[in-house]
Amino acid sequence: MKKPFLICLSMFICSFSLSMLFANPVYSQTTASEKNEYLHPANKEKVFDETVDEFYQALRDLKYPVHQEVFQRFKLRSKQQQRHLDTALFKEMPDASVNIRKKLLFNEVEKLNYITFDGNILRPYPDIDINYHQTVSPDRQVYFFYSFKDTEKEFRGRYAIYDVETKETVAGGYTYMPKLNLIKNTYDKEG
Repeated sequence: MKKPFLICLSMFICSFSLSMLFANPVYSQTTASEKNEYLHPANKEKVFDETVDEFYQALRDLKYPVHQEVFQRFKLRSKQQQRHLDTALFKEMPDASVNIRKKLLFNEVEKLNYITFDGNILRPYPDIDINYHQTVSPDRQVYFFYSFKDTEKEFRGRYAIYDVETKETVAGGYTYMPKLNLIKNTYDKEG
């Protein structure tokens, strides 16, 4: 009884091994595309008459439907969430050291980082990596807004990037960094 079983098993192993040896492998082929497909394709050749200051005012006045929708979503939330509306629909900080409004190509945004020192390391803000935003072409026109205050005690900043054509937010954020050297100096004085 063992012999027929062993013979069947060895035949199976042999036939399986041969089929693996002579089988044609199937490879997935992808062709390298010369052009990336972007959700927001390049538009650097298009002419848009609206200036960055006109867009900023339209943003504050909720002129465009996309911004009205964002405002309505925040209006429905609690008051704590509403205070972040100035970040969602960019608003310059009233006590900012620097306010920047620029109309440029998306690939030029990386050059506008500000370097601040928190007591330990130098930190860029905003640290925008355009390769991370793979839906936006580097040759897409955007509005870049940046507002920050850098003092001995802290760094506060907010930024927003809006698509010139669709008026949608491409990226944005807010940061607060206490300066660590202030904390260290306080301990040194006490000790």
